[in-house]
Amino acid sequence: MPVATFLRRVLNRSGTDPDMSPTADEAAVAAEISAVGPVIAIDGNGGNILEASPVFTETSSMDGASDKMPMDTVSEKDVVVQEDEIESEAPDQQQQLQALPRNAGFLRSFSNVVCIIIGTGCLQIPYAFAKTGWIGIVIVVVSAFIGGYTGILTIRCLYYRGAEHRLHSFPQIGRAAFGRWGQYATQFFNYLYSLGTTCLYIILSGQFIYQLVSTLGVTVTQKVWMVIVAVIIWIPVALLKEMSEAAIMAIFGLLASIVVIVVATVMSLVQPFTEMYPNEPAPGHDVAIGIGVPVALSSIVFSYSGSVVYPHVEASMRKPKQWPNVIFAAMAFCAACYLLIGVAGYWAYGDQVVSPVLDSIPTGAPATIAKIMITLHVIIAAPIMLLSFYLEIEKQWDITPERLGKKREFTVRLVYRSIVVAAVCGVSLAIPYFSDFLSLISSIACVTMYAILPVICYLKLYGHRIAPWYEKIWMVFVLAVGAVASIWGSIDAIKNLIKDASGGAAA
Repeated sequence: MPVATFLRRVLNRSGTDPDMSPTADEAAVAAEISAVGPVIAIDGNGGNILEASPVFTETSSMDGASDKMPMDTVSEKDVVVQEDEIESEAPDQQQQLQALPRNAGFLRSFSNVVCIIIGTGCLQIPYAFAKTGWIGIVIVVVSAFIGGYTGILTIRCLYYRGAEHRLHSFPQIGRAAFGRWGQYATQFFNYLYSLGTTCLYIILSGQFIYQLVSTLGVTVTQKVWMVIVAVIIWIPVALLKEMSEAAIMAIFGLLASIVVIVVATVMSLVQPFTEMYPNEPAPGHDVAIGIGVPVALSSIVFSYSGSVVYPHVEASMRKPKQWPNVIFAAMAFCAACYLLIGVAGYWAYGDQVVSPVLDSIPTGAPATIAKIMITLHVIIAAPIMLLSFYLEIEKQWDITPERLGKKREFTVRLVYRSIVVAAVCGVSLAIPYFSDFLSLISSIACVTMYAILPVICYLKLYGHRIAPWYEKIWMVFVLAVGAVASIWGSIDAIKNLIKDASGGAAA
């Protein structure tokens, strides 16, 4: 099956092509289950699922050992309990969701996604290439396609019960698919990603500000600057209430990232390692370094991660059916930027490149501008990342003006958001090792949210027969990539963190 055909069918099944009829496999599934009863409606716009109710047979089971495999493989008891629990957590969540303004166009949604994705991840792409060799180019491209595909699956899972019963977050997807423990597991990875990435932003901002002001004779320590950054992040966190309010911040963050990538790329090409250190041996370059692929893969995956924000971005879109175009456009843009800075950085500094790459380029005005811009970007991106976490908590706890009143709702929201920022700042101060902490967070949380959970939740909610054979092969490949990156990346990151902590204690 050609890649173009596969991509077209993935997009069509997401409702982007009004002229596409259901595929033969999907029509066969619909015809087979229609004998059991009216369980699912598939429209003519690419096989979109309009309405679904679970099918129950006497022999259905979770392991698939049944005479008639239901379209939704969740058992009757589980479905009834899960749906009741989901709706009982916040009875008016659907009314709240419908009341949210869907006023974001393509550009604003694109900017929100890219601002979160492209972030600090671009700064460690050359270092990832140093771990893998030039084969890192292939990993960057494949990872972008995986990110776009799982981004579409994530939004499909939100609508598995129909548009009128849209779920609002990843934890609810986990609960609908695997019950209460599925929700707990999804919340763990979801919150670890949101809060852990914010920690990385604080660490990196404090590091860059310290480097910038120390040349001016300012003696303030890096940890003090990290606290100041946390306070700056707290201000928009306290003022912004919904994702749509962060549009201007997202666009500015996108522009800042572009400036950083351009500066780092140009400086790498103009002043490579051999120009900076003419008396030193030239850095090495490899075609492929197999042993470094798992660790580098987890870092590259982090560069594409933004899953926790996707439900909130899609919820604010004026035309939700444009979501597949938004996510693939964002992934393509990010891949182009990563290839630009990755190829230039690895060509210029080879196996001597460090993470972040701004520490490899020559000091001077361009490097200073790049560090200022990336610092501004992460300070802007951190509130957007935290906002996705806050919105889920507020929906789960029903922190609304309708229930608490405007003044009390604002007070409660302000207090708990402030406590979260303080806690994140405390963790950042305790683990100031950017590169290794990034690898650990990306290996545990980012890879799981990016590659593993969207696939297994989609299969659990819709059933394995909804996907054609070639898509099933692709799903297995995505899960394999996620497992390799998560396991090996976590082991390596923990070893490096222990080494860093031991070295710091000895010093």
